[in-house]
Amino acid sequence: MASAVLVFVVVFSATACGGSGGATVTLRELRFEPDTVTIKKGDSVTWNNEDRRNRQIMSGAPPVMTDDFMSPVIETGQSWSHTFDQSGEFPYHDMKIPNQLGTVIVEE
Repeated sequence: MASAVLVFVVVFSATACGGSGGATVTLRELRFEPDTVTIKKGDSVTWNNEDRRNRQIMSGAPPVMTDDFMSPVIETGQSWSHTFDQSGEFPYHDMKIPNQLGTVIVEE
């Protein structure tokens, strides 16, 4: 029994801290949850749309736009993922709600 609890704690900690495999951002009620994620180089971020409206994610933060990544329109109940192959800090926004901002931090 003690070993089963230990395994659960180790697996849960790795997942909650953004262990291998990347991170998930939920689009809900006109915000990103969480608005900042930290991943490792080569990992992906998945944006899940749980809002009532369509969303579209684009790199950059207005007024400075970049062409690092741009999602198609993400309809309610759908998701989209992007793999980050370079380290750095990548701000992004929702093209449908330009003042909604987030950041992906990619570590080596």
